[in-house]
Amino acid sequence: MAEIVTDKSKINEVFGRYVEAVFPSKERALELMASGKRLTFYLGVDPTGPDLHLGHTTNFFVLKKLIGLGHKVILLIGDFTAQTGDPTGKDTARKSLTVKEVESNMKTYLKQAVKILPKGSFDLRHNSRWLGKLNFNEIRKLARQVTVQQMIARDMFQRRMAEDRPVTLEEFLYPLMQGYDSVAMKVDGEVGGTDQTFNMMVGRDLVKSFLNKDKIVITTKLLEDSETGKKLMNKSESEGRYVSLNDSAQEMFGRIMSLADSAILPLFKYATELSDETIAEIETGLKNGENPKKAKEELSFELVKMYHGEKEAQKAKNEFEHVFGQHELPEKMEEIEWKGNILDTSIIAGIVVSKGEIKRLVEQGAVRLDDKVIENWNENMEIKEEGSILKIGPRKFYKVKPGK
Repeated sequence: MAEIVTDKSKINEVFGRYVEAVFPSKERALELMASGKRLTFYLGVDPTGPDLHLGHTTNFFVLKKLIGLGHKVILLIGDFTAQTGDPTGKDTARKSLTVKEVESNMKTYLKQAVKILPKGSFDLRHNSRWLGKLNFNEIRKLARQVTVQQMIARDMFQRRMAEDRPVTLEEFLYPLMQGYDSVAMKVDGEVGGTDQTFNMMVGRDLVKSFLNKDKIVITTKLLEDSETGKKLMNKSESEGRYVSLNDSAQEMFGRIMSLADSAILPLFKYATELSDETIAEIETGLKNGENPKKAKEELSFELVKMYHGEKEAQKAKNEFEHVFGQHELPEKMEEIEWKGNILDTSIIAGIVVSKGEIKRLVEQGAVRLDDKVIENWNENMEIKEEGSILKIGPRKFYKVKPGK
């Protein structure tokens, strides 16, 4: 087991550029972490979708630093809480997920997490193990810890009530469920984005009440567009605004290159582990008129290198230049079979996850066959005997063979 680092200058590195705030205070956290005691910190992730993305990575970088200091780290998969969905920032109640949907979503979470956290350096847990066993009497006792006034003071609930939109009691239970995770695991601290502050502070109150411990809460910076203030990695946004740790090297490179220039510095600061000095040089260059495209290429290369290695990053860069710089076809394309129309073909080939997605792309004029826009998703188009080229969106190319 790793030795506990008590050097305060090294501990301070945890609270660097990724961290927004520390509760009850940075000084108290520093004191506890320098005590020589091995503390337990956790990060909770709800599998409401199949991917971890660049917006999650700031939290993972902080966990990595805590592991380096010798502390115990838990990655908690919120397989129970995901069925409700966190109401934070939502203007409507989230769609409830089934157990089967949650299980499908979280299949590769561990595989994605170890792209940042060293294998074997953390524990993996699932909150269904304790939340699924709580009886009504235990839930009643939990509910006494939070007031209705605290809940309805939250911005998103205030907006909904002002617009006469429903707020369910289930949504009130979400912070209690997340808060109880801290009690069940007897943690000393929690890491999460600033949008999770309320939920994490509920957990802090519950730990104080049930375990008589002073839980540390470390909130991290959100990955936001520097001009609009909107989240850069939002699953509900259009293609190109969501970069998954599951993306191929080529897809990741292309998605990052498609982001607005105002995303460059936030991504360098909060989605990479480059030194502060290196990022300061990049920032100075941009302020002095350096072409943002050059900086974005450096960013894309760095991120692909992090998750796929330098060799794959170079190949992705070359491919991007080949396709978008020289307007040529990719050297390698997945080969698929035409199944009557673009709807059936794309679903059977696994190009899209739903019929609605391909229909939207067709309506947007984003689907081409041999450079002809497909206007009707139900149209049976002619496929060349030697194969046609299917292009979906700006970056996906497929070699299509006639169906048998």
